[in-house]
Amino acid sequence: MELKATSLLLLTCVAIIILTEVDANAIPTCCLTLSRSIPRQTLRQVKRYDIQSRSGRCEIDALILHIRDKKICAHPKLRKVLEKLKRNRKPNKRS
Repeated sequence: MELKATSLLLLTCVAIIILTEVDANAIPTCCLTLSRSIPRQTLRQVKRYDIQSRSGRCEIDALILHIRDKKICAHPKLRKVLEKLKRNRKPNKRS
């Protein structure tokens, strides 16, 4: 009887490990707080942004800004400012 219980426990542990490895997003990384005031100079350095939705695995709506090797959680309303900065950005002219 003890061997059956040990075997069942081992099988359950192996199944959990395999299922966790298959789904890389098994443990989501969600923004928990938001930065409301971010300097324009910092916003100009944003390479890309992702949208975190409350309807998914996370509890709050957020804009995840990717700046160099950092991620900053911002209020979703900053998306309009980012789009405006992107439209007004002058292309680099090299001679």
